[in-house]
Amino acid sequence: MTRGRPRTFDPEQMLEQAMQVFWQRGYEATSLQDLLAATGLSKSSLYQTYPSKRALFEAALRHYCAQRRRELRERLQAASSPRDFLRAWLLCALEEECDGGAPRGCMLANVASEFSQADPQIAALLRGGIEGLRQVLVEALQRARACGELETAADVEVLAGYLLCVMSGLRTQRKAGASPEALRATIEVALGCLR
Repeated sequence: MTRGRPRTFDPEQMLEQAMQVFWQRGYEATSLQDLLAATGLSKSSLYQTYPSKRALFEAALRHYCAQRRRELRERLQAASSPRDFLRAWLLCALEEECDGGAPRGCMLANVASEFSQADPQIAALLRGGIEGLRQVLVEALQRARACGELETAADVEVLAGYLLCVMSGLRTQRKAGASPEALRATIEVALGCLR
């Protein structure tokens, strides 16, 4: 029995390209043609790797979650202080990649809005992605407490959830056209709660 032709593409790069399309357009609005154009693959090559658009979407969402968590952890390691890391992270809501001048926001938030809780499998992926980000924030808050930047006795798990809610609100406000000055003021209020 002869083996099929070896892959002539980088699966990781293909997944990144597909992720960018889903992030920009959402699941429903992304067509097979969009995915083929973005990845440069033929239909057969795409389906040899992922049996359906849904399977590719789920893989792209997992890729996004792992990528964001890794980037966040790297930023925490490189930050001059935990508080500086938290400020820079919140300020990212003002500087995120835009598509045609409109902010794309967070893929997790976009998927949550598109699917709500109607799809248990997607809801589980979302919970896992958010939990991964929350754990990095918990680590930052623990470091802040250890170096005296966080004096409140509030539970760091609760504070991490609070920061995720603040970030979600910042992104929503940005999409709605709030001024950068107003959002920066909100960030300072949020950081003021972390004393």
